[in-house]
Formats: sequence, C-alpha cells, structure tokens
Amino acid sequence: MKTSGLRPQFAFTLVELLTVIAIIAILMGLLFPALSGARDNARRADAGTMVRNIVNACKAYSNDYGKYPPIDEALVEGSSSGGKNAAPENYYAYGDVELSNGKVKVNTNEIFDVLRAISRDSGKNKDHVLNRRQQKYFEGKKASDTGVRKTRGGFADGREFEDRQGRLYDPWGTEYFVVLDADGNDELDMGDFWQDLKADSTGSNKVRFSAGSFCIGKDAKFGGKGYEGYFKKPGAVNETPDDIVSWQ
Repeated sequence: MKTSGLRPQFAFTLVELLTVIAIIAILMGLLFPALSGARDNARRADAGTMVRNIVNACKAYSNDYGKYPPIDEALVEGSSSGGKNAAPENYYAYGDVELSNGKVKVNTNEIFDVLRAISRDSGKNKDHVLNRRQQKYFEGKKASDTGVRKTRGGFADGREFEDRQGRLYDPWGTEYFVVLDADGNDELDMGDFWQDLKADSTGSNKVRFSAGSFCIGKDAKFGGKGYEGYFKKPGAVNETPDDIVSWQ
C-alpha cells in the first residue's frame, strides 16, 4: 500500500484558543496599569522640572529689570491675612483662565511672550515693550495635539493652535499657573490659588518666595477631589491633591 505522503494536520481546539486568549487578556490587564503608572510618573517628573524652570526664568527677568513684568491685567488684589491693619497683598497671576473660576484673568502666553522675547501685535509685549533687551529667559518645546483640551506638553506655537498662541500646557492638557509678587515683599499667599493644603509645614498659606508656579495635575482640579477650601465635603472621598508645585 502506498502512502499519500501528506503530513498530519494540527489545529487548536476551541478550548485551547479560548485559554490562550484568556491568558493574553490577563497579562495585558497586569501590564497596562504598570505602563500607565510609569507614564504618569514621567509626566509628573517633567512637570516638576517645568515649574522650577518657570520660577528660575521669572527670577532671572527680575534680576535684570528689578521687578516682574508689570502686566496690569494680570494683577490680583489679594485680601489681608496679617490683621485688620495689614495692607492687602497683591500678585500677578497667569494660567488657565477658564478653569480658574475667576482667580486668574490672564493666560500664560502674556508672561511667556515676555520671557521668550516674543512680540505680538495683540500682546502686552508688543514691540518688546516689557523686554527691551529682547533677552530670552525661557525656552520650551512645541505642544503636541491641537484640540482645545488635548493640547499638552509644551507651547501652543503654530497656526494650528489658532487663538491659543504662546500658551504653555502641562503634560495633561491644562495651562501651567504662575504667581508673581507685586509688592516686593518676597512672599506669596498661595491660599488664593492652591486651596486644599497649607503651603508649608507651619500651617501658613504663605511661602517665602517672590515667584511660584504649579500645575493642577491629571485630575485638572485645584487640589484633591472632595475638598471645599481646606475642608472635606460631607460624604466626599478624601483624596490627596495631585498638584505639582514649585515651592515644595
């Protein structure tokens, strides 16, 4: 008898195929959280470096000109926290106007146009009026994506960003916030901007710096979820704020 010479054919059974798929799904379920955590840690590290660089650039400008850029529209008249006879403390504040609930009235493009020596016809630094030396105190990469809430990780430079030119976005798609002393007392009362925790270990809102910068993190909220001022809302989950600040 002659054999056909054909090799026997092998195939997975349905049970074996489902088992392999289940194992792959389990492995992916274990891997994705680790990858997501590593990505978030990298973004937090980038944001931490950025807020410190922002502060250093602002201080370098102040060293050259003797004051921070006097942009009147960014001036915030703070309330007095040193007694009834103490004068109110004023600050220049820049950031995501839409998310700040009235705390900030000027977007970040105005301060960074000054620090990057950029003159725009519609900006406060037109003809380099606020940086006559045209010294570049700050540089950064171009942001990725172009959606209003997807722009992240850099400056909105280019026609595709339309009316958001020059704004600096954090890795999660929100503008950084910059607060600068306007009184010359080298002190910032961050309670007006960063509500959930005291600014330092002494329980005070004040930080002994003339410039501060922060971003509101992945949750795009000032401080942690479930807070109202310094106090937890009834029935709310008490979560640690994920904000990244320059003064800690």
